[in-house]
Amino acid sequence: MINHVTVKVKDFEKEEAFYEAALTPLGYGKGPAFPGVQAFVAEDGSAVWVSTAAEGDAVAPIHVAFQAADNDAVKAFYEAGLANGGTDNGEPGPRPNYGPTYYAAFVHDPEGNNIEAMLA
Repeated sequence: MINHVTVKVKDFEKEEAFYEAALTPLGYGKGPAFPGVQAFVAEDGSAVWVSTAAEGDAVAPIHVAFQAADNDAVKAFYEAGLANGGTDNGEPGPRPNYGPTYYAAFVHDPEGNNIEAMLA
């Protein structure tokens, strides 16, 4: 079980707005914050930390998949992500090549991280 993940970013304000909008439909809300750092926490205590990368640090894109409650939450994640600076990387729909009941959507955040909401 993953307790938390940290996404290092260059444009903190843009990324903070993206993650707040995209993660809200998945049950995450704002948690602890520090200058250049914001946590988004789910009811089960799992967290996504968005953190400003240190000056000169390379930021390599990552892939993170979030469990959604239902297909509507996957769709809401996708729509919120696109409306807040994300770009399409796979609209909501079945992914039979991943599994017989796999339903997901993929959005690149403003810095190119591949963020997924899924239901399996």
